[in-house]
This record gives sequence, C-alpha cells and structure tokens, in this order.
Amino acid sequence: MKKNIMLLCCTTVLASSLTHASEAWKVNTAAQGTYLGYSNSQYRDSLHEEGAVVSADYLDEGGVTAGYTHTELTLKNNQPRLDQNSYFLSARKHFYIDELAGKITLRADGHFIDNTDPSNDTDDVSVGATQASYLSNNKKYYADFGYAYSHYQNNLHVSQYTPTVGVGVFDGDGWLQLRGYFIETSNPERAQGLSSTQAAEIKYTHWLTPDGLFKPSNLQIGGLVGRRFYAVDMDAGTVANLADVQTGGITTGAEWKVSEHGKVLLLGGNNFYKNRTASDSYSGAFGYLNASVVW
Repeated sequence: MKKNIMLLCCTTVLASSLTHASEAWKVNTAAQGTYLGYSNSQYRDSLHEEGAVVSADYLDEGGVTAGYTHTELTLKNNQPRLDQNSYFLSARKHFYIDELAGKITLRADGHFIDNTDPSNDTDDVSVGATQASYLSNNKKYYADFGYAYSHYQNNLHVSQYTPTVGVGVFDGDGWLQLRGYFIETSNPERAQGLSSTQAAEIKYTHWLTPDGLFKPSNLQIGGLVGRRFYAVDMDAGTVANLADVQTGGITTGAEWKVSEHGKVLLLGGNNFYKNRTASDSYSGAFGYLNASVVW
C-alpha cells in the first residue's frame, strides 16, 4: 500500500510539472482499486488490487500512458498468498486523413508482470500489443483491430486478435461497442487443454445531463459470452495472467463528475470461470473504483 501511495504522489507531481511546463499538454492521473470475491471455488478465496495511472496527451498529436498495479490473490487450503506487480507503458500517435473524414490512431503497449508463483507459470510475463483504430470526425463511428503477443515461462506463448466496432446511438446520447477476442495458445498442456478460445464482449454507455452532485454523468452496462483465456484488455491496460478460463460475465456501473476536473467511476459485476484441469467451476463478484483528475 505504501508503494502505491508513493507512486500516486510521484505521478501527480509529474502531471503537475508537465501541465505547468506547457499548456499544450493535457494530463490525467488516476488511482484505482478492485476487490473480487470468489464463490464456489475449491482453491480461490479473494483477489484485491490497487494501482495508479498517469496519461499525458500533447495537443491532438498523440500521447503516452504509464501504470502500476499491485495484486494479492488469496487462496484456500492453507496455500500461500500470491503477490504480483504489474507495469504498463503505452504510446499512441494520431493521423488525420481528410479522405476518411476521421482520425487514425496507431498504438503500442508493453506489459511486464512479476509475482510469487512458485511454479513460475504466471511469473515473469511480458506482453507486446499493438492497435490501429479509426474514429469518425462526428464521433459516430469507431473501429479498431488489435494484436497482442504474450510470453510466459515454461513453454507458452499466446497470440490474441481483437477486432472492434462502435457506433453512436440515440442522437449521440448512447455508445454501443462490440469486441471479439480470438486467442491462440502455443501449448495446450499449459492452457488447460485449450489451443484456442473465442469470446464476444458488448458494452453500452448512456450519457446523462447531471442536475445535481449525486446524479451520474453516464451509466454503463456490458457483458461477455464465449470463452477467453490469458486475455489482454487494451481498454483497461491489463493482462489476465492469473485468471482461469473466463466463460462469461456481466458488468454495470456509473461515472460521476465531482468537480470541474475530477471524475469518479464505479463498476460492479459478476464473472464466471472454469479451471478445466481441476473441474472447478465458480464465479467472482467484483467492485472497481477509479478516481481521476485532469490537469
């Protein structure tokens, strides 16, 4: 916890320095935390994590994002707790093309993860991810295609392909997004017998007009169907190296604008998992809190 507080302080100081150095920079700092409690699992009890993220954008040209997350996975049957540190770095560049009436963004991400897994199966994980996206000038249409390559110890590599489409609905008051996850593993023996998984994720956001402090600025709902394993989430900047095979899930949430520059996002939901090797099917109810400030 002390390390997380120190990191947040450092990112806040960096954000303030960049902002005062040049008005061309727009900087966002955030502190976030997640708690997940498992139900009906033979081996897992709970998971919680805390982290900090700083993101800086230069005019409309591009930007960089850096993040750190500490995770603690508590196990049953007197097994020792697993502690993990995750580091994330991302860079993006925008291109404006008149013929396409929109913006093309090229993005590259890097992840490095270390933990106390005695088997080393989920330790020293490195991930490289790229994404090309398009957003129309009127912000009504969006599409992207992402690719991620994950390197695990003990003879495992994972390739992921993520096509996405998004569209504005209800005269711009709503946003609907659909993303596919197509994941291939190099060694089924290290992937609970799976050589590939496929899943579809749908998200809907509806914007409101706040007329008071307690009325949110938007509401969100999403769901996942299919199966995904060792997934890389480029929206969240996370890698699911500790999760079993996810077989579904639902998420709801809301965001509040608490000041001119500050926002609070609260999400909750339930995910479903299966450890195919141990025949362990279970669920995980979670809550997520993100507090951010734009400088």
